[in-house]
Amino acid sequence: MAGMKLGDFSKSPDPKPLIEIEPPLTESKVQPTPPLVKKTVNAGQEKLITVNIKIKASQHEWLNETARLIRDNNTEPVPAGDRVYPQHLIGVAIELLRSSNVNLSQVRNIEDLKEHLNF
Repeated sequence: MAGMKLGDFSKSPDPKPLIEIEPPLTESKVQPTPPLVKKTVNAGQEKLITVNIKIKASQHEWLNETARLIRDNNTEPVPAGDRVYPQHLIGVAIELLRSSNVNLSQVRNIEDLKEHLNF
């Protein structure tokens, strides 16, 4: 190793170009691109994402009990994808808030929101 420099280690015996450059396409080589197809999840349903939220313990218990009550209302077995769980109740609550006539640009805090919703 005597007499070698640091730069000697980076030299490869058979240098290859890092990028292969192709000649530009001419009109005869241009292929029409197929139309893009957007893949949907379960035909019409949006992709579900996980959200980490903090709620009061009493709200958590209520969500669990209410979801259990709704599941127990079924006399016949319900497919797993159709069963009601707390996350579904939260989703419905979001839709209720979205469909409310509250002008959210005027809401400053939770108390304002509750007042606009007549809670």
